[in-house]
Amino acid sequence: MIPKAVHRERLEENLAIRDFALNQEDMERIAPLDKDCPSMPDTRKVSEVKQVYDYLGNPVLTGL
Repeated sequence: MIPKAVHRERLEENLAIRDFALNQEDMERIAPLDKDCPSMPDTRKVSEVKQVYDYLGNPVLTGL
């Protein structure tokens, strides 16, 4: 990921992330977020690409 920043202060904050670390408590709190599957469709799989197109063609979802 490449963060966007134009102000010097924000650029410096973005670069300071290198000394960031999660402790054990943090890891335990975010562990339930792991669904053991990708959150984005795999574009190499035809079935997943079809799901995206089916979603886009669903008038209930796209008409909101």
